[in-house]
Amino acid sequence: MKHECRLIWRGISCRRPGGAERIPPGRGRQFAAPRRLLSQRGQALVEMALVLPIIFVFILLLVDFGTALDRREVLQHAVREGARRGAVTTNISEIVNTTVAQSQGLLEADDVTVCYTDMNGNGRRGDPGDDVKVGVNYTYRFSVGGGELLSAWGVTVPEIEMDPWADMRLENSVSGAPKC
Repeated sequence: MKHECRLIWRGISCRRPGGAERIPPGRGRQFAAPRRLLSQRGQALVEMALVLPIIFVFILLLVDFGTALDRREVLQHAVREGARRGAVTTNISEIVNTTVAQSQGLLEADDVTVCYTDMNGNGRRGDPGDDVKVGVNYTYRFSVGGGELLSAWGVTVPEIEMDPWADMRLENSVSGAPKC
C-alpha cells in the first residue's frame, strides 16, 4: 500500500490512498519523504536570495523617480510664480527672490534666470506687452534608492537635468531688461 506524502510546516504529512486516514507528523509510523520533496526545500530560499535584491533596487529606483517628478512640479510652480511676479514688478531681484521662496529650498538665487523678449518688434525689451521669462537649471541626482545602492555595484549614479521655464506678458515698463 502506497502512501501520499507532502511537506507541511512541522514535518511530513502522509495519508493512505483514498484519503481515509491522515497520519499527523510525529505520531504513529513515520514515513520517509520522497527524495524529490527533500531536494526542493532550499530551492525557494535560493531563488528569493537571488531575485530579492534586484526587486529591491527596482522599487527604490521607482521611489527615486517619483521624487524627481515631484521636484520637477515644485520647480515648475516656482518659475510660474516668479513669472507672475515679473509681470507686475520692475525689480529683477524681487522676481528671483519670489522664485527661490516658492522652490521649497531647492533653489538658490544663482540658479534663477530672468530675461525679457521683445514681442512687438520695436527693438526695446521691457515694454508693456513684451514677455518676461523666468527659468531655472536644476540637476536631480538619484539618492539612496537608486544612487548610492547602484554606485556600490559600480554603476554611475543617474542624474536628471531639469530646466523649467515660464513666461508672462508685462504690464509695466522695465528699464534695462536683459535679453533672452
